[in-house]
Amino acid sequence: MRNHLQQFATATVIVAALIFSGCSFSLLPGSDSVIGGDPRPDPGSEPGASPSPDPGSDPSQPGPGHIVPLTDGFDFPVGDRNGKGWGVTGYGFLEWSNYSGTWHPGEDWNMYGSPMADLGKPVYAVANGIVRFSGFNSTQGNIIMVEHHLPDGSTVWSQYAHLQQRWVAEGEIVGRRQIIGTVGRGPNNTFSPHLHFEIRIKYLPQNGWPRTNGQAWPKSKVLEYYADPTVFINSHRPET
Repeated sequence: MRNHLQQFATATVIVAALIFSGCSFSLLPGSDSVIGGDPRPDPGSEPGASPSPDPGSDPSQPGPGHIVPLTDGFDFPVGDRNGKGWGVTGYGFLEWSNYSGTWHPGEDWNMYGSPMADLGKPVYAVANGIVRFSGFNSTQGNIIMVEHHLPDGSTVWSQYAHLQQRWVAEGEIVGRRQIIGTVGRGPNNTFSPHLHFEIRIKYLPQNGWPRTNGQAWPKSKVLEYYADPTVFINSHRPET
């Protein structure tokens, strides 16, 4: 008994020392979210990477104790629920991107007006779901991926990239129109401010990109994994 008490007291002192010293520690096991430190770069974050889920993992299943609410419709990720005041002024869905040398798998949303007008503006979850990734990617910067369970039994994933800030953690349940982060410029302010937004209809890790071994996927393969975000949202609007 005395040994247990001594071990508990020692552990308490160590944790307190870490907190007050400003040392970084993970919010969740395996998470890139940290307190008191910068997010860790993802070593597999190259645009050409198309990694598979970890063996034995099932990304469609919620973690212990989590009940993922079904979606009740989809709204747009910026502006009001209809995206008012914003538009796809960068690369659109399935446009050829000279920057990445691939077909663009999402939409680049900007606020109309000054090129810097949308920096720091809120980014919203497009539907109810569970956060599957919230962390840093050395190619796209801060990224959030949310998994959505639809009433028809299907599952899709929304991904939000180049964020300035992330306000949710992995495993967190989010609601439609909940603010999850802010518009940014990508890693090291690489881009002008915009939101890179994707809807995935087959699971890919957050660093997945439609290219394998340096070769761009054909459009047909891109369409196996990605949906046109605006078309998808417009076909799944809330009833009220």
